[in-house]
Amino acid sequence: MKEKTILRYGFAAALIILGLLFNHYGFGSGDFELFGSVGNFLVYIGFVILLIILVRQISGKKKKTDERMEFVAAKASRIAMIFMILGAFAVMVLDGIQPITLPYYLFAGYSVCAILLVYMISYYVLMRRY
Repeated sequence: MKEKTILRYGFAAALIILGLLFNHYGFGSGDFELFGSVGNFLVYIGFVILLIILVRQISGKKKKTDERMEFVAAKASRIAMIFMILGAFAVMVLDGIQPITLPYYLFAGYSVCAILLVYMISYYVLMRRY
């Protein structure tokens, strides 16, 4: 367990350092509405991961999982992946009919949120079912 915690801290520190380097050299700075650059985003994500690690260590509760929960999680991830593939196909078709003018970073953000939402909903529905 201690090795995983060290790896998590290392990953968070690597993201923060990489973000600071990106900011220092001006890499990825562009026309972003929410963050000034890719470096700012990496620093933000690094601190969020660091906060999650600290909260998990402070709470100290062990989650109990059984085979049913793992089965439901695998089924929910399959449903989310199918949704992603079908959604990508629908976007390609719609983009062929009429070009999508949404900026790429917003489109990617909405896509990730949609996939997570589909996974969460399918997980809870399947947990009631099985």
